[in-house]
Amino acid sequence: MDDPVLRAYLRDFAEAHNLAGLKESDLFEYFSAYCIYLRDFSEHVILEDVIVAGGLDTAIDAIAIFLNDVSVTSRSQIDEIASRQKIEADFSFIQSKTSRNLSAAEIGSFIQGVKEFFGQRYMPANEAISDKRELSDYVFDNSVKMRSKPRLHLYYSYAGSFKNDPIIEARVKSGRDELLAFNLFSAVEFNFVDANKLQERYQEVNLRIEREVQINEYAALPSIKGIRQAYLGVLPCIELVKLLSNSDGKLHKALFNENVRDFLSRNPVNDEISSTLLSGENQSRLAALNNGITIVAREIRIIGKKFFLSDYQIVNGCQTSHIVFANQDKLSEETSLPVKIIEAEDRELVNEIVRATNRQTEVKDEAFAVLGEFHKRLERFFISAEADQDHKLVYERRKRQYAEAGFSAQNILSLTFLTNSFVSCCLENPVDANDYYGVLLTRHSSKMYVDGHSLWPYLMSATILKEIEKLCIGQARRVLWKFRFIIALVVRKGFGPLPSLTNDNAQKIYAERIIRECRNPTHFLARVLNAEKILAEEIEREGDRFDKRNAHQDRGFVDRLIRLDPS
Repeated sequence: MDDPVLRAYLRDFAEAHNLAGLKESDLFEYFSAYCIYLRDFSEHVILEDVIVAGGLDTAIDAIAIFLNDVSVTSRSQIDEIASRQKIEADFSFIQSKTSRNLSAAEIGSFIQGVKEFFGQRYMPANEAISDKRELSDYVFDNSVKMRSKPRLHLYYSYAGSFKNDPIIEARVKSGRDELLAFNLFSAVEFNFVDANKLQERYQEVNLRIEREVQINEYAALPSIKGIRQAYLGVLPCIELVKLLSNSDGKLHKALFNENVRDFLSRNPVNDEISSTLLSGENQSRLAALNNGITIVAREIRIIGKKFFLSDYQIVNGCQTSHIVFANQDKLSEETSLPVKIIEAEDRELVNEIVRATNRQTEVKDEAFAVLGEFHKRLERFFISAEADQDHKLVYERRKRQYAEAGFSAQNILSLTFLTNSFVSCCLENPVDANDYYGVLLTRHSSKMYVDGHSLWPYLMSATILKEIEKLCIGQARRVLWKFRFIIALVVRKGFGPLPSLTNDNAQKIYAERIIRECRNPTHFLARVLNAEKILAEEIEREGDRFDKRNAHQDRGFVDRLIRLDPS
């Protein structure tokens, strides 16, 4: 790669995600998936879940399946989403090339790989692609629960600068028509993501963005402890669209990472907002009929009526924002919304703003989990635990909470990660650990994050899983990724029975022993290899008719496995 700017972005990404050991072409695959999936679809995408590159990859480097903007990796996740609401499905494929020039032949191979994914499967495929094919088939088995046919997105990522080429254009059009002829999709999009777009996307994913909007009418709020400045105003909806748009003119979904309420495309409130926008008479009254939006920014600068916002989030008003954006072509210049814009220095105060501004309509209880006192103590406990730089773990209760604190992405734990690690290692349920974290919080509400629990088992389980993930990510052991929860439990059980979760002293002794072992690369690898050996032997013992690829989701098999003595 001879683009020095893109190469610098790659280095930054590799350092942040513990991928510095990868060769450039492999690193570029991860980087492309990060820039595309986390910006266009969901911040919760885990790269190891979507990377399929390697031998027999059928010219596809990454595949992601989204149901209602949630990245799904198992049948149980599909069942859970389908049981709650109608499905909107998106299939997304990426091919990544470090070359500067486009090749019609390579684009053709990519399209052919996608055609075989959904059609007649003549070419042999690796296990990762086979897993995605099975998952895709299951999504279509649930097509009766879809609002409409799925959307298909194809991305060709490369290190050059895009220029129109009639040969390339013809090959793309032919491929799109061929895929539409399958009659499986409501739309097929083909996107070229060149070096400039990759750089833009990387900035946007990390919320290193600045936007300018005009607010004609506003007033400053009185001085408030913990808030540098705050304003109430009336924001024209056409200006809101500017705030909501990414560099491609699409909805910038990362802006809602702090918003605890998922967008519910059809409910009475949203229907009412849509009706108001579609009514010429009522549209001008929107400012009086709607509660408005709340924006929290890292920095606010005002020149006249121009507001310059840096690193901002929509913490309330997700529903309204989505609907305004979807109806932007129907907006008049007079259509406005109430807006509250806050530049906060107290991070805990932002949590309270999130809680206070998201109680008007139904919000899942799990959305507020991180705001509870137990989680506050857990965050303080993690930050105070002694560890060297490579092993220091911090619990991020709010998105980008530690973005400026010098911690890499590999050091920062989300609620999702912490929940998965605890469910697998301490509740001894690695099958459940594959489920969506909100489901786990509800299902195991009486067993985790409970007042009276020692904090040590949370740190211990997170440490085990994090060290296992380090061995899997981007390395030769990637094939074991989907078994990571099982391996984590087997490793933990190798240290003997888990003490009572309420016995802090016993938990401290138990956890400190395990953590020391995890931080010794030689000793920890030996324990992981032993766990892998146990897993492989038990899979083999099941016989030829056993579904080996999906053993990690076979509850009967896993229950038998974890009853074994790991020693």
